[in-house]
Amino acid sequence: MLGLSWAQLGSFVVLCLVLAATPGANLTVVLGCARQGGQRAAIAATVGLTLGKVFWAAGSVLGLATLLATSRVAYDVLRLAGAAYLIWLGVQALRSARRRPAVQPPDGLMPELSALGGFRRGLIGDLLNPKVGIFYTTVFPQFIGPDDAVVPAAAALLAAHTAVLMTWYPGMSYLLTRVGRRLARPGLSAVLDGVMGSALIGLGIRLAIVPL
Repeated sequence: MLGLSWAQLGSFVVLCLVLAATPGANLTVVLGCARQGGQRAAIAATVGLTLGKVFWAAGSVLGLATLLATSRVAYDVLRLAGAAYLIWLGVQALRSARRRPAVQPPDGLMPELSALGGFRRGLIGDLLNPKVGIFYTTVFPQFIGPDDAVVPAAAALLAAHTAVLMTWYPGMSYLLTRVGRRLARPGLSAVLDGVMGSALIGLGIRLAIVPL
């Protein structure tokens, strides 16, 4: 068949929802962007990481991601680069917590990050995440049946994944910014930045020392 069955598509959407809801690098990066640049930066970061998944999906169809799955050297290089990037983002967040002023804007957010900066963080973070490549190499193809046209089926799955990401991550960042407006205290803001920074550094260290 040319398209996917509702069962295939539904199963994939459920999987994407579970993965999106699981705390990890993508969610932490998006929430960090929301803390530093508000909802616009968070949405831009989501667009960036979604574009990264377009790359990985295309790579899976073309066989590029298979190289990542079979070459330990390629995987380790990408893994360590991604770990270094997460640690760098974490350090930036910790520095932001230290220099946060005693008085904050009424909305409780510091406009330190532009939408372009959020987009760049999301895109680079996703492209340097080898687990995304492994997902699109090993799991993604399982939802394409032997009678399905590969390119249209892959496009449909990618569209479903995009819809999940563009709903879940901006929704979570919106909740965070709403909480930030209600609890706009300098001390708490510094603590939140510190938590985000520590989480990013922790994820980076874990990615560096605990490979798949």
